[in-house]
Amino acid sequence: MRLTLRQQIFYGYILMVIFTLVVGTYAIWGLMELNQVTSEIIFTDMAVGEKIVKLTDCIQAQDLYEQRFLTFGQADSENQFWNRSRDFKSLLSDIGSAQPTLKNSLESIVAYHDNYNQLFTKEVSLIKSGDSKEAAGISSTALKASFNKILSSLKDIDIRNKALQNRRISRSGILGERVLMVTIILSAVSFVFGILFASLLTSHVTTAITRLKAATHSIRSGNFDNIPDIQGADELADLAISFKEMSVRLKELEVTNLDANPLTKLPGNLAIEKELLTRLNDTEKFSFCLVDLDNFKAFNDRYGYARGSDVIKWLAEVLSKIRADLATSDDFLGHIGGDDFVFICLPERVHAICNKIIEEFDRGIVNFYDPEDVKKGFIVSVDRNDNPAIFGIMTISIAVVNTDRTLIREPKEVALKVTELKQYAKTFAKSLYIMDRRRSR
Repeated sequence: MRLTLRQQIFYGYILMVIFTLVVGTYAIWGLMELNQVTSEIIFTDMAVGEKIVKLTDCIQAQDLYEQRFLTFGQADSENQFWNRSRDFKSLLSDIGSAQPTLKNSLESIVAYHDNYNQLFTKEVSLIKSGDSKEAAGISSTALKASFNKILSSLKDIDIRNKALQNRRISRSGILGERVLMVTIILSAVSFVFGILFASLLTSHVTTAITRLKAATHSIRSGNFDNIPDIQGADELADLAISFKEMSVRLKELEVTNLDANPLTKLPGNLAIEKELLTRLNDTEKFSFCLVDLDNFKAFNDRYGYARGSDVIKWLAEVLSKIRADLATSDDFLGHIGGDDFVFICLPERVHAICNKIIEEFDRGIVNFYDPEDVKKGFIVSVDRNDNPAIFGIMTISIAVVNTDRTLIREPKEVALKVTELKQYAKTFAKSLYIMDRRRSR
């Protein structure tokens, strides 16, 4: 049957509408499914991953407060231990509600944690009754073993959660590719009829899905900055927003979300303790350097805290530059607070690093003094008893503990050794570094 031009145009429009409906329906279905998968990644898998990180922080904090209570017997350490315990149980409950597949593993962690708390209760009782020796034995054996079981279990559920997240990301990529291919085929058929509207729709959907597919593969490879820019208020734009939220959250998980010092922006006490604990658990050999300024309080009293803060910021910059020039990306730089810094590096580089720190400090510190004080070589300030006294130009002391020479089992042992070395270093009226040369037997 021959069709008139009007009929051909009419049937052509009908076919265009049909193909448009098919393309639109399939694309929307696929995008909605993609959006659902993405939402599961963001609001379930990633949320659980964040809580697992917080769980690890809680149990490590409990271990830290347990050690502090064992050492000092402070009631505040005991209270903080139980506060972290409550936080730990609350987080476990949240994870169980969000990720039912982890129920069995979570129940095991609950049992381990209850046992850990019971052991601590026994340890507290022994300490309060004066039996510190038996309490220390529980801390180093049963309680430490329970702590390690909890850490191991947390790593296991973290691996399982990440595996589930990766499967969903892979599913998102496969689904995006399939939607892309089918949409292209249907759009190509509709394009044959020369309908401009169908062509524009195809271009919009194809471009959007291509960007989403590229973003999915980028996220799978660890690149969180390739975010699709899709304008509008439809499902494509919603999906693009979901991708942006997912990328931001993933990037946040990649960053070390630690307690940076507000003045120097360097990692603070909690980060230092975690870094030290990680290296001790990995049994890798390293040098722990405690960097401290001599006569800094006298400088502050003489010139004011603003000028003292300038010295701290300058020292942080010097240490950061030395880390960049002489250390590796695995070496660690942290700021305990005040004029105390921590530098962790490999033992074979510690001499060069310490010498460079002393060289740069001695050369630059005089720029913070008034010229007349530099010329005199000292300042007049007040001592700790508020009596006038003479203090030399600031020097720097570095206390170094090498784990390739000294047997270290716990972070508190490092703290005790570097404190002893620092006090000895401060007896010299010059910049120097002191190294613990006692070999473990």
